[in-house]
Amino acid sequence: MPKATRKKKEKQADFTKAKLKLGKGKKQVSNATDTSFKARSIALPGQQAISRAILNSDGLGPSEPTTANGLTLEDLFIRFRHPNAGVRRESLGGVKEILSIDVRRDIGKVLRALGGLVSDDDATVRKALIGLLAWYLPQLPVCTLSPHLPLLILQTSSSLSHIFPEIRLDACKLVHLLLTHVPSHVVGNWPGEPSNILEGLRLAVGLGGEKGVNSQIGRLTGGAKLVTLRAMMEFVKKGLGQGEEQSNQEWLEGWVEKKDKGKGVEIKVKNEPTFEDLAQEGWVVGSGWDLQKEMEISWEVGRLTAHGKEDEDGVLSVLSQLYISLHPLLLSTFLENAPTAFSPSSTSSTPSTEDIPLALCTTTASLTELLARAILTRSSTRTSTELKEVRSNISDFLKRMAAWFPFSSNRLKVPTPSGLTAGFELSLVYSNLAVLLAPRPVELIWPKDTRNTKELGWKERVRVIEDTWEEMRRKQNVKGKGKESADEWALEEVASWVVEVLAPKKDILSPQFTPAAYTALLPIVFSLLIQPPSKSIDEEDIPSTVGDAFLSHLLRTSSTSSIRTVGDGFVVSLTEIHEQRHPRYPFYIPFSNAELRGKCQTWFESLPKVLWELSAKDEGATEQILEFLLRLGLRGKEALDDKYSILSADSFASISSKLAPFFHLQHPSKGSIPGPWTKLSDAKVKKLGLDVGRVWIEWDDGRLKDATSKAVRAGEWEDYWLR
Repeated sequence: MPKATRKKKEKQADFTKAKLKLGKGKKQVSNATDTSFKARSIALPGQQAISRAILNSDGLGPSEPTTANGLTLEDLFIRFRHPNAGVRRESLGGVKEILSIDVRRDIGKVLRALGGLVSDDDATVRKALIGLLAWYLPQLPVCTLSPHLPLLILQTSSSLSHIFPEIRLDACKLVHLLLTHVPSHVVGNWPGEPSNILEGLRLAVGLGGEKGVNSQIGRLTGGAKLVTLRAMMEFVKKGLGQGEEQSNQEWLEGWVEKKDKGKGVEIKVKNEPTFEDLAQEGWVVGSGWDLQKEMEISWEVGRLTAHGKEDEDGVLSVLSQLYISLHPLLLSTFLENAPTAFSPSSTSSTPSTEDIPLALCTTTASLTELLARAILTRSSTRTSTELKEVRSNISDFLKRMAAWFPFSSNRLKVPTPSGLTAGFELSLVYSNLAVLLAPRPVELIWPKDTRNTKELGWKERVRVIEDTWEEMRRKQNVKGKGKESADEWALEEVASWVVEVLAPKKDILSPQFTPAAYTALLPIVFSLLIQPPSKSIDEEDIPSTVGDAFLSHLLRTSSTSSIRTVGDGFVVSLTEIHEQRHPRYPFYIPFSNAELRGKCQTWFESLPKVLWELSAKDEGATEQILEFLLRLGLRGKEALDDKYSILSADSFASISSKLAPFFHLQHPSKGSIPGPWTKLSDAKVKKLGLDVGRVWIEWDDGRLKDATSKAVRAGEWEDYWLR
C-alpha cells in the first residue's frame, strides 16, 4: 500500500463507524465502568407501616397507638430527620394525632424530639411546631412537664442567637408561648440571677452592646419588631411577678395598717433586726425554750436564702442597665410609628388584621412603663448615676409622648385584650409615667413617744403632715425650665385628662365608661389625691380638682352599677387612710376645703340608700358597705374629730335611722314590707347585717331596733339577734 494512502486511513480511523453485524452486540469500550451489582434483599421502609395500617383497619393491629398510616411515635420521631420538609411537617401532624389518644404518652421523648425542630430550616415546619406546642402544653400540668422542660428551654435559648433572623423570630414566638404556660421555668431567678433567655431576646432584637449602639432592629419588619418586643415585655412582666394574679389594690400597699386576725399591727423586721425581732418572726431556731439563753448556739434559718439590701441593690442595677440598653430602641420605634398610628386622618385596620404601627407604639410605651415602675419604686432613697440616667430617659420618653396626649383619634378606639381601647391604654401609660416621675410621698416623722400616748391631737397630726408636704414641694419645685418642671407640667395635664374622663358626657352616642377602664383609672386618681395641695390661689390644686370630679362622678352613678361598687371600695380605703391615728404617709383633706369635705359627707350619708337599692342584686357590694359601717360603728363617734375627720359624727343618728328600711319598712299605704336584708341568700352577709344593726342601735331613735326585730321575728335569725 502506498505511503500516502496509509497515512490517510490512519487519520480517518478515529472517525470510522464500526459496522454492526446481525446477532452480535455492541463492542464494549475500553474505558467503560462496570455498574452491575447484586443484592440479597430489597429494603422497603414504608412496608411495615402499610402492613400495620392494614391490620388496624381489620381490627387486628397492635395495642400501641398509631396514625392512620400505621406510624408509631418512634416512626414519626425518625421522620423528623427526613430531608424533605413536607415529611417533617406531616410527622408533626401525626404526633398530634397519637397524642390526642393518650396525651401523657412518652412526655420526655416527645418534648426532646420536638425540641430538635426549634431551629428547623423550613418556616412551615417551625410554624407547625409552635402550633403543636400551643395545643400540647396546656394539656398537661406544670408538675408533669417540669422534669422535661430544661432541654426544650435550652434549645429555644440557642435558637434565639441563630444566624438566620427567621429562626430567631420563631424562637421569640416560642418563648412567648412558654412564658404563657410555664413562666417560672423560662424566667428562672431573674432579675436576681442572669438569664440566658433574656440575653437571647436582647440578641434577637439586635442589641449587641450594653447600650444598644450596635442595634440591628432597623433591618426587621414592623411585624418582626412587634414579636420580639412583646416577648421581651412578657419576660420582664413574669420576672417581676406582675402577671394576671396581681392584686388590684397593690398601689395601696403601705398606706393602711395591716391587722392579723385582730392581734394588732404586723411587726416589720428592720434592716438590722434585734434578736427579739428575729425570734418573733421565726427566723431564729434554737435547741431550748428560752431563746435568750440559747442565743449563742442558735442559727438563722431565713438568712441563708433571704434577699437583703445588697440583693435589692443588685436587682435595681440589673433593671436599670436593661432599661438603659433598651431606651434608644424603644424611643426610636415609638417615634417611627407614632405619626402613622396617631394620625387624625387615618382609619383603623380591619378586624382581621392587626394595626402594626399602633401595636408597636402601645408595646414600647407599656414596656417603658413596666421597667420605670420596677426601678423607681425600688429607688425611693437611693441615688446613683444609673438612676439619674434612667429618670432622664423616662422623662425624655414622656416628653415625646406629650405631643399626642390624650390619645383620642378614631384609629385608637380599637379594643385591646385588657378590655380597654388602645387610646385609653396609652393615656394610662402616659399618666403612670408622669406619676412615677413626681416626688414620692415621704414617710411621716412623728414626735418622740407619740405612739405611746393615749391620744394625739388633730393639730399635731396636721402639723406633721404639712411638714412632710413642704419636703415634697422642695423636691418638686426647681428653678428654671428643666426636666422636673416638664414633669410637673405633665402631672397637671394628667389631672386635666382625669377630670375630663370623669365629667358628664354631653354626647349620648359617646362610648360608655367601662368598669375595666374605671378600675384602671383608680391608681392614677389615688396618686393625684396624695399630692401636696397648692399654696397659691393662682396655682391649680390637683388633689381638690381630681377629688371633686371623682366624687361627683361616683354620686351620679347608679347604686347597682359595678362602677359604683368599685368606687365605693376606693372611697372606703381613702376614708380609712385619712382616719388613721398614726398614718405612715401624708394624706389629708384640709379643713378649708369645705366643698370636697362636703362631698365626702354626702357619700357617707348615701350608703343606706345604696344598700336599699342593691337589695340582693350584688351581695359582694352589700358586704363591702356593711363591713365598713361595722368597723366605723365599733370605733364610735369619739374616734371622729370634727376638725380633722372627713366624716361628721353628728350624722350617726340620721344614718342609723336610714338603715331601718334595709331590714323592714312600714309603708303608709302598702303596710309592712320586708327589707332587702330578708332577700339575702348568703348567711355570712345576713349575719354581718345584724351585727351592723346591733352596733348602730347606740345612736338610734328606736326605728332601727324595731325594724330589725320585725325582720328576724319567727325566723332562724331571731335567736342570734336576741343574744
